[in-house]
Amino acid sequence: MTEQPLIVIPVKAFGLAKSRLGNTLSPDHRSALAQRLCQRTLHFFARHFPEHDRLVVTASPAIGRLAQAHGAMVLEEAAADGLSQAADRAAEWARRRGYSAQLLVPADIVQLDEGEIRRLLETLDAAPCAVICPASDGGTNALLTSPPDALPFRFGPRSAEAHRETALRLGLSCQVLELTHLRFDLDTPADLDTLDTLIRHHGGETPQELKTLWKLCTTPTGMMPWPAWPTTH
Repeated sequence: MTEQPLIVIPVKAFGLAKSRLGNTLSPDHRSALAQRLCQRTLHFFARHFPEHDRLVVTASPAIGRLAQAHGAMVLEEAAADGLSQAADRAAEWARRRGYSAQLLVPADIVQLDEGEIRRLLETLDAAPCAVICPASDGGTNALLTSPPDALPFRFGPRSAEAHRETALRLGLSCQVLELTHLRFDLDTPADLDTLDTLIRHHGGETPQELKTLWKLCTTPTGMMPWPAWPTTH
């Protein structure tokens, strides 16, 4: 049994990602934004949590290669069937390989914070249990489960409450953990407004990553920045 939770990062092909921003951003902007968020997420966990195995679930061979370049394992999907299905597949994969728990984190959190992730991992209770981190819109932005398949995954609108109700119905120990940075993903026009507000009202120097994300959303096509991101082996 592997005691350290497996970190699971589902990633949709960049050209298919961020569909809810379709009326706000061009396909090129959405693809560039998804790629940046994915690269940053992979780099973050490779740098700050090397003691944890990482698994990227994707139907994209290119994303699989990117994940491997950052030291992550890859679970290939035949098709991108959605976040819940990706989580189910990862949980089955993890259980068969002896992982005691898994932490699922999407690849579109605006500001990943090491302290928040460590606090989340330290909240893990005796199995069976679930720790739910809600998104600002009531979705689920992180879900820690022990065993990995402790509950059926139901990502989507109001999924944080749905996951909580399911966990309690199944008799799991369940905690809802509100984390400031982990609440904010970049998925809707309202999220873009929040990003704009963060930049305009940030106390002190605005973090470079926020500026980069904003440029990817607002710079005319053909002039978008493509900053290099280091890989971790």
